[in-house]
Amino acid sequence: MPRRLALILALGLTPAQAQEPNLSPELRALPGGAASQLVLAQRLFRTATGTGDPVLLLAAIRLARGVTVRPAVGWERAAGDEGEAPQVGGPPDPGSAAALAMLQGLAVDDPDLQDLVYDLDAQLPHGRLPVATVAKSGLGGGAGEEWRLPLSGSVSAEIAVIGDDGSKLGLSVTDESGAVACARPATTDPALCRFTPARNGFFRVRVRNEGAEATGYMLIGN
Repeated sequence: MPRRLALILALGLTPAQAQEPNLSPELRALPGGAASQLVLAQRLFRTATGTGDPVLLLAAIRLARGVTVRPAVGWERAAGDEGEAPQVGGPPDPGSAAALAMLQGLAVDDPDLQDLVYDLDAQLPHGRLPVATVAKSGLGGGAGEEWRLPLSGSVSAEIAVIGDDGSKLGLSVTDESGAVACARPATTDPALCRFTPARNGFFRVRVRNEGAEATGYMLIGN
């Protein structure tokens, strides 16, 4: 059995379906999920560290710690423009102990804020947290690479990319037919794509570094 036909049958698709755009425009306006929350946390964290604003930093930490992060399973990284990904660092974690220590330093002269920081440090998660799937990689200056992700039909999908602070990354997502689900121009801001597949299928995600320097990044899905 040809490999492509075997893949189509494994996904429960007909050959005709596999050639049609795999998008459901009716289901685009759904509430943000785990990937959106991590993107917002990163944006607040960058603003907070740039301005020294402890309130924004507190919000960033809360948002980041309100998501369970798991390594990606079933995501395939295709060979990038450079072959193997360079070994470089990635973006800081707003929910890390280092971020909390920074917040404690900023709150040293504010007793009310100190109480909030203490509560945040001692707080245990209640209930089931939203889950984000994360893969890490790196790109040299001017390089790009692709990922192949399986997504479920009629389920709102979020794909985000967060690079090092100052890195300029572009993001695009296409289905197996080549239809564009989302495209974000290169920017230093974390990029987020939201769409809904019409059926189970694979999507190709391309990340490109438009900067001159190598950068690490996180690819995030829900």
